[in-house]
Amino acid sequence: MRKYSLIVVVILSALASGCSYIAGGYTDSTVVKEAEIVELSTSDLDSTIMIIEAEELETGFLPSRPIDALAERPDLEQLEDLYRNSLVFLSNRQLDPAEEILHLLGKEASGLEYSEPDSIDSIYLASLSRRVALLSGILAEEHGLISAISEDDSLLATAYKNLSGFSFPDSLIPITGTQRSAIETDLLYVDNERVQKWIDHFNNGSGRLTLEKWLERKVAVDSLITSHLQDSGLPEELIYHALIESGFNTSAKSRVGAVGPWQFMPATGKHFGLRVDWWVDERRDFEMSTVAAITYLTQLYNYFDDWALALAAYNAGEHRIDRSIKLAGHDDFWNLHLPWETRNHIPKFIAVARLGEDPAAYGFEITPDSALDYDVIQVTDATSLDLIAECASVEESEVVALNPALLRQATPPGRTDYPVKVPAGTGIRCMRKLRNIPFDKRLTWRKHNVKRGESLGIIAQRNGTSVSAIMKLNNIKNKSIIHPGDKLLIPMPAQLAAVAEKRAKERGHYVPPANFKRVYYTVKSGDTLSGIARKLHVTLNHLRKVNNMRKGALIRPGDRIYAYRPQTG
Repeated sequence: MRKYSLIVVVILSALASGCSYIAGGYTDSTVVKEAEIVELSTSDLDSTIMIIEAEELETGFLPSRPIDALAERPDLEQLEDLYRNSLVFLSNRQLDPAEEILHLLGKEASGLEYSEPDSIDSIYLASLSRRVALLSGILAEEHGLISAISEDDSLLATAYKNLSGFSFPDSLIPITGTQRSAIETDLLYVDNERVQKWIDHFNNGSGRLTLEKWLERKVAVDSLITSHLQDSGLPEELIYHALIESGFNTSAKSRVGAVGPWQFMPATGKHFGLRVDWWVDERRDFEMSTVAAITYLTQLYNYFDDWALALAAYNAGEHRIDRSIKLAGHDDFWNLHLPWETRNHIPKFIAVARLGEDPAAYGFEITPDSALDYDVIQVTDATSLDLIAECASVEESEVVALNPALLRQATPPGRTDYPVKVPAGTGIRCMRKLRNIPFDKRLTWRKHNVKRGESLGIIAQRNGTSVSAIMKLNNIKNKSIIHPGDKLLIPMPAQLAAVAEKRAKERGHYVPPANFKRVYYTVKSGDTLSGIARKLHVTLNHLRKVNNMRKGALIRPGDRIYAYRPQTG
């Protein structure tokens, strides 16, 4: 969290407590003790207001209430009441009423006179003037947050200029010309019970080991993801959005079907340019899914203009967030009616971002995974990853791990430039060897003769492929029109072809003896399978095995029933 020049603010509990009079003014020992460690949460004045460090407290700087002697001055008591009303409005983020009361307070105080220079009333009025100045600065700060000041914090500079003449510690001098990121002002300074619950969960609770593993994985992908975030102008902290979505697990799948590091649903992934089909699921690829997520997050932020709402919309859908805003009549994430998962998503994000920026400070011992480092080669047509690994002279498991999007451990057919990752330093060698291998040797193509009762769906399931892949590769226009005896070409990586062949043998498909020929009979009305067996001079079991028919299977007029008989002559 970068240091930002924030105007001094008095914590409410300290102001509500009693103060003792010390020569020259008022002070409060409680404030002095607590002032050493409290930081500001700029977006949650209800829970905390920044305290300046103890050594910066000046004697007489922060009186809490007028001493008993002021009871004789109802005009001063009235001023104190106005001041406290302004403080209440400010703590509730009602800036306009607070500002109006402070304006009235200034006018009223300017018309009062005190009896003697060192009298109680003179000390009180001087203290009140300082406190009003401080609250004016707070108002300027809060207006700055709402207005998303981006150039030179001119509003703050103006506010501090109006406070000239007051003695402030150096740490309170405004820094102009610097910019707070929107994600800082929207989220990262928030500190409330919901955030603290998740900090406790990950720091001291059952989530600690999980976060430690996530942070180890983060090291491996940090430079890849943050470089894309930087190039797009998005906050680097958004890497923690992927962390809580998936734990940087490429195989992560939610109960509703979201997949990959950024947890895209199939339709959303396709909408943002990711290929999702039988061959490929690019939602699983770190780089491809990161680019898609950046596009999506950019659109969400441009629409909501608030990172809490943008991340909530990523989690629950922008239409649901829109409906919640319309029902509530406001766009404050913390007070919207949202699903349980989305309500926890934002405080969880803040918690892991806070812990993840300096894990050592919280006692985490991170043993980082090896950073992703690879070359990218362009592969033409369907090519198995084991062949690519052989050309790169590396283990197949290394190439498979780098390409989680390739579901069949092969590149998809029909592409001339599909990007494949290989270990760093092996790309040129791999491409050189791969060019010398003919395309028909790069993938195993299994031949299949269509049998009676088979559909494309059954054939695809048995061979570990998809109907659309078979149709495309065999130029089939209508998936319902295939016939027994048709010859199909089924593409698959070599290891899948071997498995399919083994399964076919295990299922007991009929293999005719040598010198047997195939014959067929066209079913007519009234035929039975046993009657056809007699006509073809074969057994009923023979017909069932050859035609892949179970007991009780129906036959219809026009069907062809095949059998194998010895050749004669």
